[in-house]
Amino acid sequence: MRMRYRYVTYRYREGSQRQLEQHYRQLLDDALRQSQQSILHQSTTWRPLADILESAEMIRVKIELAGMQEEEIDVTLYEDALVVSGERLDLHESQEGLSYQEAQIRYGPFRVEVFIPKPVDCDAVTARYENGMLSVDLPKLPTKKVEQVHIQGVENKSKIIRNT
Repeated sequence: MRMRYRYVTYRYREGSQRQLEQHYRQLLDDALRQSQQSILHQSTTWRPLADILESAEMIRVKIELAGMQEEEIDVTLYEDALVVSGERLDLHESQEGLSYQEAQIRYGPFRVEVFIPKPVDCDAVTARYENGMLSVDLPKLPTKKVEQVHIQGVENKSKIIRNT
């Protein structure tokens, strides 16, 4: 499993209504295109099942990636998103007279994008892959406390607020 950190934001946080509508239209078009393809053909991109858990100290992302090797999984951490991608291949041996009765397992390239709403400690991020489950722990950075400092002057008493 390759894990890397990029010091850029993954998506623009500021965007026009037109850009947002275009993004959702593209998602809908991709979903419709995938549903029209034959089950036996590999689709463009699919999204494995994922659980996202959060506590005051951390965010945990669990992704079901059964049948994959650790080296086939890419984990990229951006400032505001976690992206897990790779490709699951169908390596079954074909036998004469053997054909699909039913095909439910998804193969091909996949991508999971998880928005991270709070800053995380990049040096403490851990990823584990065992028994077909990828688990990525993202420890949150401690919240800064706001402290008021009083400045005493001859004529003017004012407050300065600083983050510590």
